[in-house]
Amino acid sequence: MANLLGHLQPHLDGCDVDLILLDDLPRKQALPEGLRIVTLDGRQKMARSLVQLFRHWSGADRRPDVCISFLARANVINVLLAYRFGHHAIISERVNTSSHIAGSRAEPLLAWITTRTYPKAARVIPVSSGVADDLAGRFGVPRSRMSVIGNPIDASKLNAMAKAPPTIPLPADFFLGVGRLVPNKNFSLLIEAFAQSETSSSLVLLGQGPELEALNEKAEQLGVSDRVHFAGFVENPYPIMARARALVSASRAEGFPNTLIEAMSVGCPVIATDCPSGPADVLASVSARHAPWPDEAHGLLVPMEDRAAMAEAIAVMGDDATRKRYASKASSRAMDFGHDAVTKAYLDLIASVTRGPSAR
Repeated sequence: MANLLGHLQPHLDGCDVDLILLDDLPRKQALPEGLRIVTLDGRQKMARSLVQLFRHWSGADRRPDVCISFLARANVINVLLAYRFGHHAIISERVNTSSHIAGSRAEPLLAWITTRTYPKAARVIPVSSGVADDLAGRFGVPRSRMSVIGNPIDASKLNAMAKAPPTIPLPADFFLGVGRLVPNKNFSLLIEAFAQSETSSSLVLLGQGPELEALNEKAEQLGVSDRVHFAGFVENPYPIMARARALVSASRAEGFPNTLIEAMSVGCPVIATDCPSGPADVLASVSARHAPWPDEAHGLLVPMEDRAAMAEAIAVMGDDATRKRYASKASSRAMDFGHDAVTKAYLDLIASVTRGPSAR
């Protein structure tokens, strides 16, 4: 959202733009000038966030004509409050909804809430075609109300940031994993595949999360703890991506795989699981259990939960000539996800809901 606002802002002359944050959390992203930022204290709770935003808009000097929301809690609240305040609710789903709620004790309730609210939005923006298929098939969102729009990627900015020196010490040769240390990211499988590949490279993992201790133990049990480096959160990961042999993602689900495209933008080859939804679209590939991968592929796509296939992909990418070939493919493919097209798509969507006699 921070990236998108930066690109939208120059096109919104004459519009007041508010950014409403549901939770009072540390702010990591740079935001453009000219925003009025409102920080609520929803404490990551649906009901509390709903009440707080209702009170804010009830007493505010201005209320939205259009409200664009990101992620499930904000999306549900946006649709519900549109009934009270009359704005056009545009909701954006950033993850595969079914995969995201799977396994939760509240899954039936969350699925019911999604089914009751998402189809009522003025427009729905799935971040990939797989997310759109899930919303239509399980939650009844009409295809006519959906517009698939990916995330804006500013390759020139990322490459400029990649030229900075890394802020952490790095091994001479390493594979890279990036993301929250949570089950959905499946770093356990990544460490197992890394060990099975018998590569002489190291593995650097960027991210924080509740699985840190268990993953450390896993690396020790497999005898690779001296080559698996847990680096925590890094403000600027792009110098590290640019130096990696490859980025490896073992995710069980993605919405739009930002990290893959960002890595590709700075010339880092990619190995990814064929999870729902996004990696197959980005890499323009079908998954393979072993070499050779399809000639047209922009990276190595392996079946989900297939440790042996991921181990083979890691071993294949250990060849310098192969790594160089996929680095070139990655850079070329990343250009298809530029921010100009995404910005235009959002502006067109905003214009479409505000046309007509009911538009204020």
